[in-house]
Amino acid sequence: MQSNFFIVGAPKCGTTAWASDLSDHPAIFVPRAKEPHYFNTDQPGFRWAKSLEEYCNHFRGHDGEEIILDASVQYLYSAEAAHNIAEFNPGSKILIMLRRPSAFIRSYHNQLILNLDENIKNLRNAWEASGHRSSGDIPATNRDRSLLDYKRVGQFSEQVARYLEVFDHSQVMVVFMEDWTKDPRALYLRLIEFLRVDDDGRTDFPQVHAARHVSSLTLHRLTQRPPSLLKSAVRLARALPGMGRIKPVSLLRKMNSRSGYSSVSPDVELAQEIDDYFAKDQDRLRKLLRIKP
Repeated sequence: MQSNFFIVGAPKCGTTAWASDLSDHPAIFVPRAKEPHYFNTDQPGFRWAKSLEEYCNHFRGHDGEEIILDASVQYLYSAEAAHNIAEFNPGSKILIMLRRPSAFIRSYHNQLILNLDENIKNLRNAWEASGHRSSGDIPATNRDRSLLDYKRVGQFSEQVARYLEVFDHSQVMVVFMEDWTKDPRALYLRLIEFLRVDDDGRTDFPQVHAARHVSSLTLHRLTQRPPSLLKSAVRLARALPGMGRIKPVSLLRKMNSRSGYSSVSPDVELAQEIDDYFAKDQDRLRKLLRIKP
């Protein structure tokens, strides 16, 4: 049993939604923890499975499905993951999901704030700080400061090229969020053809992990990484009669969560600046993918 299908990123481009949609197909196995992050050996802070045994344990529920999915989005940023995957299973299929750079950067920055990996809430300030953040500008909880270099993580041509260097073009599929949101059924048909499995007739493609923000960042920090004293208090409270099913931390998270971005309207001028910055990279990407202008 070997994983043979990899959704390698980019984050905030629909990877979770499509892993969820594909999980219902009878020929595709998606583990409960869809992101084992084993092959990104150059990113120790983002490796959840640190041994082959641990990695294989992620797929214990496999029951003979033809396609076994690993959807670890940090593989796109890893300099070593593509080669490691090719060595593990040279016949693997690779799905890379991308979107317009300015939309990606805005969504990615918003997610880093929610993950407590970013402490510069203003996107323009974070963008302008790319590549020269001091230690004092980086949260202690951040596992990899390179992921705060927005001008680097948006270099999609460099990331895609790593996979095309070790896999045949026929094994790599790149899709753009702006295209598949218009007609998700059409992309689904392309995906199952790419994977060589039968169409199960799926027509419902609900949105997953839409953008959100929090009302109170202080409360968010408290509930995302609660201190030991709070954990002890919660355990004591839940031990009381009738309190076992109550989950105060989850309740507080839900009360603190809001849909959409913290700033309702995007900074149009900044969005254009970001797209202009990545214009040459987007040209290189089109050439890599043999997309005609």
